[in-house]
Amino acid sequence: MNKTESTASFPKNQESSYMTPKERLSIQLRLNRIEGQVRGIRRQVERDEYCDKILNQLEAVHSALNAVGVVLLSHHLKAYAANTGLKNNDTIADEMLLTLNILVKKRDEGK
Repeated sequence: MNKTESTASFPKNQESSYMTPKERLSIQLRLNRIEGQVRGIRRQVERDEYCDKILNQLEAVHSALNAVGVVLLSHHLKAYAANTGLKNNDTIADEMLLTLNILVKKRDEGK
């Protein structure tokens, strides 16, 4: 699937931001925290720390990235629902996110 096909159903004004400055700042702060965690993992590897400690930190980064993805997807779905004129926009997006969270948890549990 190319980019045109994957965005074909999204409204034409997709260039406009669907996040408030406060929401964008929250995501940026989360990403800064994740960046620091990754630097910490690099230092753990350089110090040849115990593998379980490193793996624990890797899982924390993985979970944090998933959380950022869920937040971004939440904003995206709500903007999509609002731009398509669907009724009960927030309810539809919340139900989709609930399903996504279940899928992410099941995928993570299967590891």
